[in-house]
Amino acid sequence: MKNGVEYSEALVKFLERSLTSSFNPLYLQLTRKRDNTWDDFYVEVTDSAAIANRDDGSPQHVFEIRTSDDLPTSFYLGFVALFRLTSSTHKHSLQHASLSVFHDIGDIVPLFRAEWDELAALSETSKHAQPHWHFVQSPARIERIVRSFLPLPNEATDFAPSGRESEIFSGLADCGKFHFAMTSLGDGQFRHVFDSEEFQRWFAALTGYIGDQIAYLTKKTPAGGLDVVGEFMPR
Repeated sequence: MKNGVEYSEALVKFLERSLTSSFNPLYLQLTRKRDNTWDDFYVEVTDSAAIANRDDGSPQHVFEIRTSDDLPTSFYLGFVALFRLTSSTHKHSLQHASLSVFHDIGDIVPLFRAEWDELAALSETSKHAQPHWHFVQSPARIERIVRSFLPLPNEATDFAPSGRESEIFSGLADCGKFHFAMTSLGDGQFRHVFDSEEFQRWFAALTGYIGDQIAYLTKKTPAGGLDVVGEFMPR
């Protein structure tokens, strides 16, 4: 059985280097383990200039992704990793890692995240691929975005009937809960347990790939960014 991904200062510095080289933030620092703690703890972005809400509504520190020319992209990134004490080694090891991408469209909203969970990867009964992608524009969040472009509530619209809350997407499935596999499904395997070296290779490739895709997307964005969004006029 693999030894897992043990916590170390060297690992945190590796994570910082990967995030910095892939996303070119103005400033990035991750939190560290407190001395002599036996409790679970998180390694995450700290002292950031921005806070965004995850798809579940909880706040998260994020940093702005910038191009290699040091220009803003309107995309933001958050990272969090959970470390828990392992009874067999009496050391903290990585249980869960999540990297989230957000988009500033007047509000910083979540687009997708990449995740890996060790317990789920080890479970024979888990139905979720490890690692995996989530695309997290839920129906409720899409509705809130649409409504933000509507006239004020005292103006009658098809989307906000007078006297009650709109329910445009009521009853639709939240597809953000779909786990899109990153691993090959050709051999019937969809869960992967990392050791420290494998995790670092995966994380470096993951951050590099997302960084390249955002750079590509930014080049395809019309000049003016948010300024090209026209006024929303419901029928």
